[in-house]
Amino acid sequence: MAVEGKSVPSGRMTPYTPKAFPTVDGAVRSRAFIWSSIGTKVILAITGVALGLFLPIHLAGNLIIFAGAEEFNKYAHFLISIPVLVPIVEIGLLALFIIHSVKAVLNYLSNRKARPSRYESSQWAGGRSRKSWASTTMIISGLSLGAFVPIHLIQMKFGPYYSTTVDGETVRDVYRVVVETFASPLNVAFYLFCMVVVGMHLYHGFVSAFSSLGISHPRYSPAILWAGRAFGVVIGLGFFILPIYVAVAG
Repeated sequence: MAVEGKSVPSGRMTPYTPKAFPTVDGAVRSRAFIWSSIGTKVILAITGVALGLFLPIHLAGNLIIFAGAEEFNKYAHFLISIPVLVPIVEIGLLALFIIHSVKAVLNYLSNRKARPSRYESSQWAGGRSRKSWASTTMIISGLSLGAFVPIHLIQMKFGPYYSTTVDGETVRDVYRVVVETFASPLNVAFYLFCMVVVGMHLYHGFVSAFSSLGISHPRYSPAILWAGRAFGVVIGLGFFILPIYVAVAG
């Protein structure tokens, strides 16, 4: 037994020694990297970046709605006409989304467990501190997006099927689905709120991902910070204007 005031001999267990992690074959090893705090942050960063890179592509496709019903339906039909690529991409995105969500919740719970009592008061650090409302509400914005994604898929991808003709071919009238969805003020308000949340999540997540991956340097960190802010604002604003345009233009 260790004596207070004396150093602990090498090889002895202390409260700070990583817990053993049982493997499938019953052997005992140190906790796996992917379940460690650092590993969790790295996985969050990688999956977050991958999901973030999908958003500009998705936004670019959605902006085709400004070209009118025929062009938008033509684009939507083109996507579902690719027999292998689209299912693979959808499965990949689903896997990334699940991994990112689970890791985010586990990381949040781990942080709460490490600090069982909350601070008596919370103040902004000021100066060059990166603490912001977006950074302190990441778990809330993440959970909000976790609720939004399935609702969005149910309404759009798995919503009503209407037929229309484009270039002599019968295709799904996705344009009509979008118009009917945003004919409801409640849906418009819900989407606008969620797009603000998307922008906030990206606003901090972009910079946090670079930091977790070790890409940080006094010389170019300010550029990364502003790039992250610009990315969050542009993507959030791009999606934000779509429900308004459809609701007004009909």
